[in-house]
Amino acid sequence: MRSIRVRLLLGAVLGVSAALLAAGVILVTIFDAHVRQRYVKELDDHLLQLAAAVQIEPSGAVVLKHDLSDPAFQRPLSGLYWQVNEGGHVALRSRSLWDDVLPVTRAEMAPGALHQREAQGPGKQRVLVVERLVLAGADSKRLLTLAIAGEVRVVEEARRDFARVVALSLAVLGVLLAAASWIQVGAGLAPLEALRRQLGRLRRGEAQRLEGSYPDELAAFVGDLNRLIAGQGREVERARANAAKLGHGLKTPLAILVTEARALRDKGEVASAAAIEQEIDTMNAQVTRALAVVRAVGPRKGVGTRTPLGPLLERLIGAIKRLPRGQDLEWSLSAQPVPLSVPVDRRDLEDIFGNLLDNARKWAGSRVLIRASANDGAIEVAVEDDGPGIPDESVDEVLAGGVRLDRSVSGTGIGLAIARDLIELNHASLRLDRAAMGGLRAVVRFAPGPPAA
Repeated sequence: MRSIRVRLLLGAVLGVSAALLAAGVILVTIFDAHVRQRYVKELDDHLLQLAAAVQIEPSGAVVLKHDLSDPAFQRPLSGLYWQVNEGGHVALRSRSLWDDVLPVTRAEMAPGALHQREAQGPGKQRVLVVERLVLAGADSKRLLTLAIAGEVRVVEEARRDFARVVALSLAVLGVLLAAASWIQVGAGLAPLEALRRQLGRLRRGEAQRLEGSYPDELAAFVGDLNRLIAGQGREVERARANAAKLGHGLKTPLAILVTEARALRDKGEVASAAAIEQEIDTMNAQVTRALAVVRAVGPRKGVGTRTPLGPLLERLIGAIKRLPRGQDLEWSLSAQPVPLSVPVDRRDLEDIFGNLLDNARKWAGSRVLIRASANDGAIEVAVEDDGPGIPDESVDEVLAGGVRLDRSVSGTGIGLAIARDLIELNHASLRLDRAAMGGLRAVVRFAPGPPAA
């Protein structure tokens, strides 16, 4: 379970469910005790009425002066009964008992004290019996046990009805609390969603830092993240500056080696000169590629910025035209829709398309076509020429770097490899295939959405 929202909601639902269940049990228990207490009070009222109606005649017989007020005592097996016991035998009983009697209690009772118990009544009914031991007769020496019994089912039905109402009420309350928890969790996570959107704008180059007002719990984190972004940007610039210094520092030793190779060639030591020149070419290629990668390593300068493609490509084409053969070629640029921009550092784009355009300049017969277009949120830039192209079986070898398919053309053979490295560092892709004009077509695709890890 990786979702914070699901975890919080599940925890809230489980907590609310447990609390509502405990509350339901407590409420039903309290209600049951209350109903039972009221039922005992009702039976005791009948018992007091029975005590007032019972008398002992001069003959010593126990009689009932008048019937009790509740007609249920007159209806057989009604669930409400009374009985008078004396000395362990039944002296009087209600008509509702019919041919049955209430079991006599065996417990010791103090005169006047109320005693209650559950017993089995007529028809195997479970009844609640309340009893009092009273002194009767002229001399108040005769002990009579007065008992009133009521069916327990009355209490149980009241408890079940109340339990259903409580369960329904608590279920509705649980749904409302779950909805409130959903809203509460959504409101609590809203700042994280806002932060995610800000990071998306940062990644797409629409902002240079995280903006907005955040809760205290996130404000410090956002501040640290902004400082980290700024610090990494400074480190990138420092690394690129050091790479430039390294490049300038290597130029002089390599130039000296070139001079020494020419001197050897002038002396007739052609083999030695060729060996040195080959190593110089290899060193130049490796240093060029390494410096290009070093300049691109680390957090991209393009974070928080967008580089327009149209002006950049026009500027590069103008620069390429000033190189040998550049002015002799027909250059065609198409960018639709206008303007097109990508969240990539301008210098990285210059290295990428500079190498691709320079490769087209070297190999094109007479024409180079550059197309930039947007499709489903992705931006593609295709560079095509009408040269010999690259055989399919040699594409991977060329992209590996240092391979020159035709040594009659000047260069180090690493231009496409450098372009590929920079493209991948910027989470884009490079595809090489056959152009419609017959030469090479290099397609750079800047995909929408978050960059691949």
